[in-house]
Amino acid sequence: MSLPYILNPGEGKSVQIRSSTCTFKVTGSDTHGHAGLFEFTLAPESGGASPHIHKEMTEMFYVVEGEVELELDGAKQLASPGSFMHVPENTAHGFSNPGKTPAKLLILFCPADHREGYFEGLAELTQDGRQPSQEELLELMHRFDQYPA
Repeated sequence: MSLPYILNPGEGKSVQIRSSTCTFKVTGSDTHGHAGLFEFTLAPESGGASPHIHKEMTEMFYVVEGEVELELDGAKQLASPGSFMHVPENTAHGFSNPGKTPAKLLILFCPADHREGYFEGLAELTQDGRQPSQEELLELMHRFDQYPA
């Protein structure tokens, strides 16, 4: 049984992925696999996710702070706070922070399954500046319904 809870700013399990931080606000285990909501903080002038697709998952992005370059089906747009992007399954998408200030996104996954496992795995693969091999990245991606576009 899932228990209700409130998280204050900065609370929730976090992982460090290069210069970015991903905080799990709610995971699939909290919602019977229905949804997951993660807060993703991007350092200035940093990449987030190169274009990819999910075959079984819908993903949604909401810009909270800063400006984020959102990419949807090859089209890029600089998005300010309050901007929203809906990404149905099998739609290429990505994001980055090309700006000079930090940026923060909320990312919603439906269904969530164990999506946090992808970010935990990526944090482990890139720990201490390590550059993972293409094979390692592809194996991790495929385990969590993610495929390069």
